Amino acid sequence: MADKNIVMCGDSFAAGIGCHDLTTEPVVALVAKELNKPWINLAKGSSTNLSIFLQAKYAAEELKDTTDLVLIGNTSYDRVEWFPEGTEFPGSGELSMLDVNYHDYPPFMPCSYVVDGQGIEGRPHPMENHPNYHGRMITENYMGVIDFWETFASRDLVSDYYKRFANEPKNKMKALYNFAGMVHEPRINRIYSIGVLTMAHNILKKNKINHLIFSHEPDAYANYIDRENLVEVNWGQLSLDYPDDLGTYHTSAAGHRVAAEAVMAKLKENKWA
Repeated sequence: MADKNIVMCGDSFAAGIGCHDLTTEPVVALVAKELNKPWINLAKGSSTNLSIFLQAKYAAEELKDTTDLVLIGNTSYDRVEWFPEGTEFPGSGELSMLDVNYHDYPPFMPCSYVVDGQGIEGRPHPMENHPNYHGRMITENYMGVIDFWETFASRDLVSDYYKRFANEPKNKMKALYNFAGMVHEPRINRIYSIGVLTMAHNILKKNKINHLIFSHEPDAYANYIDRENLVEVNWGQLSLDYPDDLGTYHTSAAGHRVAAEAVMAKLKENKWA
């Protein structure tokens, strides 16, 4: 239906980091324009595949009556999530979008995203007006942990960008740094990641919501997820082929156009468009 939304889930690539205009250039905006539909972007920088599952779960359960299509951009297998020191867990302890720290990442942090020399004021994040949002759970790229420790924490320096780590004990950040370098194995995390994205597939399928899950290895994902729900989009390769000019190491608007073309081709193949 024309009045129902396309919902985007994912990490900073899905959020559109690398584009100059986050309202017209990201893949979800391009697909929505092609289909003449409104859109909602639930993506967040440094999302893990677990937190991307929580986005999809939110779309399936809370937005199902207003959602026509869900796009899920997967992320790398080098990510980790944890709760800050002293976090209390009221209620059942069931994780949701309300736990995810949207406010700590671009483009939701004030002036955290710079285009043409100008810091863009923090955009409202998807949970900003929810009365129960607390954003306690940190989701992070291991490279962020490594950069924070080597550049700041090990030298007792303060970082505005990494203020989400400001109250974490130094020995905890050192432990995370050591884990990233000596224990973390992306081949193991890959299995967890495919598992939670399969959960996303199943909950959307259960709620009869059309959805496409991006993957750079669709044949492997097809062992667990229906092929009609998979589309080959490789954010890493797009970043190499169409690098952005903002210094974010993401893909530019040109890369998002390629991703949108792949999505539209799959929608037509499925006869969903």
